[in-house]
Amino acid sequence: MAVNLLQNLHQKTYRLETIVIEQKNPFYSTQKSYVREVEVYYYGKVKDQHDFQVLVTHFDFSEDEGSMDKFLKKISYLFDEIECRVDDEGNITAVDNLLFLRVRWAKIQAGLSETHTGQAIDRYFSQISDLLEDETKLIVFLGSYKMFGLLFNGLLNSFDTKMKRESSEGFTEIMNPVKNGDTLTLKVSAENLEESEIKHFRGLFVCKRDQYEEGFIEIKKQNYHLKHSLLWIG
Repeated sequence: MAVNLLQNLHQKTYRLETIVIEQKNPFYSTQKSYVREVEVYYYGKVKDQHDFQVLVTHFDFSEDEGSMDKFLKKISYLFDEIECRVDDEGNITAVDNLLFLRVRWAKIQAGLSETHTGQAIDRYFSQISDLLEDETKLIVFLGSYKMFGLLFNGLLNSFDTKMKRESSEGFTEIMNPVKNGDTLTLKVSAENLEESEIKHFRGLFVCKRDQYEEGFIEIKKQNYHLKHSLLWIG
């Protein structure tokens, strides 16, 4: 089933959204949303690896943007074209256009440096540059739920059997598949949250006839409430 799910991602368009609710104080909170429309292309399997291209064709960020939000939006365009390899479980194992990303980042950074200065800006520049110099770190970043982790999440085998895995946040994710006719729902919960900064974690992934249709991950931290969602739209 896992291989079929990967192959069936070909020429599909998904809507990825992250909603960030920040509790500024007990009486005031803010909410921002980050929406991307993503086209996925599958180019076959070579030596146990599946070749993919992921194109972000549309961005829609919250209208209430400060200067830092606009800055981060420009940086996000760096990752609107990813060529990667994925294993049978759905984990990203390699980024094939890494050189292209490095060259592109040099151009984006040069342009942003003309209009943005300060320690916070320099810190972001340094973080992105370090990320692009270490493919392992880049793979972890691209596989996070805020990036493409709802598409390539390493959970495909758990659609067949219950499993657990250790989260990078320090807790344990529990995946429990539930079959109803031709629809398979993967319910995600957590244990050992006390070992992390996470207060609440849950998720849901839905497949129908080997077609990945939607996914959802909700995370609550001390002052943040994060909602990551994916929906097949075409």
